[in-house]
Amino acid sequence: MLYDQDMPRYQCVEACITVVYILNMVPQKALGKTIPEEAFTIKKLDVNHKIFDYMAYFHIPGEHVPN
Repeated sequence: MLYDQDMPRYQCVEACITVVYILNMVPQKALGKTIPEEAFTIKKLDVNHKIFDYMAYFHIPGEHVPN
């Protein structure tokens, strides 16, 4: 994806770190629907620390706007 979007090579590390973080915070079927980080540390994690709050805009071309 980084190559396809002409992203700088140094962002590859950040992308990998993000993927690993997400995979460690998603329940896995092989672990009995447990989060890998919880299985490793044997303690319940608080996963409510990430807040995604971004303003998003979209544009509808004039020919697709209903009258």
